[in-house]
Amino acid sequence: MGQFSDDGLWWWDSTAWVATAEIVLPQLPPTEFEQSGRLGPARAHLRKSGWLNWQNDAGCALDWIAMIPYVLVTLPALRDYRLWTLEQLSLATAYLLGPNEPVLAGEATVMPQEWMGDSSKRDLAVVVTAAHVLIFRIDFLDGQPRWIVLVAHPTEVKMEVRSWVEAGFRGDALTVSRGDAQWLIRGAPGVWKPELVVGAWRTGSAQPLRAPGN
Repeated sequence: MGQFSDDGLWWWDSTAWVATAEIVLPQLPPTEFEQSGRLGPARAHLRKSGWLNWQNDAGCALDWIAMIPYVLVTLPALRDYRLWTLEQLSLATAYLLGPNEPVLAGEATVMPQEWMGDSSKRDLAVVVTAAHVLIFRIDFLDGQPRWIVLVAHPTEVKMEVRSWVEAGFRGDALTVSRGDAQWLIRGAPGVWKPELVVGAWRTGSAQPLRAPGN
């Protein structure tokens, strides 16, 4: 499994084996999105539209009016956050697996915060490569993928996109399951594309595992 042990519980850091659960990713280099200067405006737009989350949670009768700034301001900012996250996930995956196993698809929880703030809610992210499925946990303080929740072969997990009704009326959801464990990654409608992740996983999960030494 690349630089990971076959069971995904250990990672070779070029000098020693490190338990996957103890990996803390270092600060990643700035992404192209950050270098373009677009991150600041995206945060500012989410800060200005933060009151919409309070209103929607309260079931305000003026929700239809709130949809105007949500569509024009919040959604574009969330799409920017998604792009930034995908670039970060590519850097994090390259750090762990090297340049020869690029990301085929990935997604993260990208939802408006449930309180006034300048960032979106991003707690978990999933990446699919030709040989791995990785789930990252996002550092709340700086928004970077920081810890690893799961490393597995595509054949060892299951993925499913659940509609906003099935997911409890809180946006669509992508579920990743391995045995009895399950992880839920949510996305705002019109922002994310979980079907790309499922498509990449299906391609990988159709490949038989190689026997040791082959």
